[in-house]
Amino acid sequence: MIRRALIPLLLVLLMPLAQGCDEMADPEVAADFTLHLFDGRTFTLSKHKGDAVVVNFFASWCIPCRAEAKALETVHQEYIEKKVNFLGIAIKDTDSEARGFVKKYGLSFPTGLDKDEKIKGSFGVYGLPTTFFINGNGLITYTHSGALTEELIKHELDKIL
Repeated sequence: MIRRALIPLLLVLLMPLAQGCDEMADPEVAADFTLHLFDGRTFTLSKHKGDAVVVNFFASWCIPCRAEAKALETVHQEYIEKKVNFLGIAIKDTDSEARGFVKKYGLSFPTGLDKDEKIKGSFGVYGLPTTFFINGNGLITYTHSGALTEELIKHELDKIL
């Protein structure tokens, strides 16, 4: 009898600790980094202050990464005039395999390989794909683990533009 009375009481006490889908923790400042891109240029996050940035961690062997590649490229093309920078960062991959992935899926936004995984570590990436949405002030406003859809990418971008 006492156990039955304790369960609702525990639920009420623990409720403030739970977050719903529409609640977000305070945004964190994105760690600055410089990535050497496959096209020979470099991408430094801090040089894109004022613009939204979508940072997508992927790998050529990652099946969900393949599933979201078209959505990322489609939204990239749609938002190209809206001060949005897309960046693909391959991790746990080889240079040739990552380049092959970019070519196969027709990714036209900047991409490169995080060879020493320092960028991965500074963002705390532990699974693939993982995508970070960063506002013009350099704050991470949303992190998504798993494959993205066009609808989700647009929804998160529209919130920070």
